[in-house]
Amino acid sequence: MTNQDREQIRIRIVSEINRTRQDVEQLKEVTRPVVFEDMDDITHMDSIVNKSVNDAALASAKSRLAALEYALKRLDDPEFGICSECGESIPLPRLLSMPQSSRCVDCAE
Repeated sequence: MTNQDREQIRIRIVSEINRTRQDVEQLKEVTRPVVFEDMDDITHMDSIVNKSVNDAALASAKSRLAALEYALKRLDDPEFGICSECGESIPLPRLLSMPQSSRCVDCAE
């Protein structure tokens, strides 16, 4: 992997980190506790379901953020971009689309 490839991946990771941080903040807003005093039963149930969906989305976004931050820390490691299972290079397009990938497409399947 060239230095130019690493820089391209670094830019992508930083961009994804920033976007994911914004997602986390937005999801934190919509997962705040809901006051049920003035709601009818159907609205109350809708609120519970929506909160559950948003809680899951928040957990997923936090996990993605942690993986991206870890990938950014590992970027200068000589092993970055090498599949952790087969030892082959992970193609640049995969690293650009999923910079937190530690496995090639074949091994990830």
